[in-house]
Amino acid sequence: MSTETLSAITRREDEAVLFVEEVLSSLDEKAVVLDAGCGAGSFQHSRFPGLAVVSLDIKRPKATAEGPGPPNFILGDVQALPVQTSSVDFVILNYVLEHVIDAETTVREASRVLKPGGLLYAALPNSKSFDDRFYRFAGYFAKFGLLKFRKKLEHQQCFQFLSLNRLFYGMGFRLLSFCECPSAYMWMNDPRIKWFRALFVRKLTFMKRFFGIDLFKASNYLTLYQYAGTRGTREVSHVCSSCGLHAVREPGRATGPWRCPHCGHKNVHG
Repeated sequence: MSTETLSAITRREDEAVLFVEEVLSSLDEKAVVLDAGCGAGSFQHSRFPGLAVVSLDIKRPKATAEGPGPPNFILGDVQALPVQTSSVDFVILNYVLEHVIDAETTVREASRVLKPGGLLYAALPNSKSFDDRFYRFAGYFAKFGLLKFRKKLEHQQCFQFLSLNRLFYGMGFRLLSFCECPSAYMWMNDPRIKWFRALFVRKLTFMKRFFGIDLFKASNYLTLYQYAGTRGTREVSHVCSSCGLHAVREPGRATGPWRCPHCGHKNVHG
C-alpha cells in the first residue's frame, strides 16, 4: 500500500492565527514570551531570535541530542510564577493544565503576568476522548495493578470544551481561535512501551478504515486566548416561566417560589 503525502498546514487569509509558531511570528520584536511548564521546550527558539523567551518548569529538563535544553531557563511552579505582574506578551501552556493540582490558580497566575491584551496558548487533552481515557487507565493500572504506588497520576485535571472556556472566561480571557486535534498517541513513545505502540496504532487504524470507528479524532484542544481583564461569564439561576427573562438568586437565600423582577409573575418552581 502506497503512503499518502499530506500537505503542511498553511493559514489562509480568512483563518485566525492559532498555532504557537504563527503567534510567535505575529509578535512585535522584543516581545516577552513565557514558555510555562516547558519541559524540553514548546518550539524551536532559534527560529525567533528577536523575542525575549523565558522557559520555566518545576524541574530542569535533561539535555538531549538536539541541544542542552531551552534557553533562559528558570525553575518555577506554574501555580506560583516567579514573574513580574503585567510583564509578558505571550504565555504558552503546552499540555500543562491537565498535570497541575490547581488549574484555576494556574490560569489566574497566567492572567497576572500577562499584559492587558496579551495572548495565551493552551493545548490539552479532551478528557472524553479515547486517548485521554486510555492514558488515565494506563496510569491507574501501573499504579495499582502493577503495585507501583509511588507513581504519580499525571492527568489530574479533566477538561471538555465547555469547562475549559468556563475556566478561562471566568479569569478574564476571550477565545480567539481553536481546533480539535487528532491524537498521534505520542505518549506511547516511552521506551518502556514503544514496542507496543506500532501494533496498537495499526489496530486503531484498522477499526477506523473498516468499521468507521475513529479513536484518533478530537483527542486534543488547541486554543488561543486573549487577556481582556473582564470576566466573560455571567450567572443565571432562574428563568421566568411567563416572560422568559433571567434572574439570579442571592447566595444563601432559600429555594422555593419566587417573583420575577422583570414582569412580577410568581413562579412556583424553585
